[in-house]
Amino acid sequence: MKEINTISITTVGEGLDIKRIDAELKALLLSNETTIPGSRAFGLTGEFLSRPRDEAINLLAIELEKKVEEFIPEITIANVEDNSRDAFSEMSVTIYVERRDAI
Repeated sequence: MKEINTISITTVGEGLDIKRIDAELKALLLSNETTIPGSRAFGLTGEFLSRPRDEAINLLAIELEKKVEEFIPEITIANVEDNSRDAFSEMSVTIYVERRDAI
């Protein structure tokens, strides 16, 4: 996986500013760490990109959970699901988010 082609968000429920959270999550996913002046920790490191698929999805989920906790504290990552067709196709994932209980 070298790029993110499609990002979409669906929701059921109320109480969160879904458009803002959607924009923040997309920005987090599409940004490389160290590239935003004044917020060098924002974005993903991309270390998962060169790993085997199962390991890459696991590393993506771990990194995303840490970054979401820091930058989008209203939500948590519930699951990162692999939707890839086969072992040789591009990595395709669905990211499930939930409202953080403490907020």
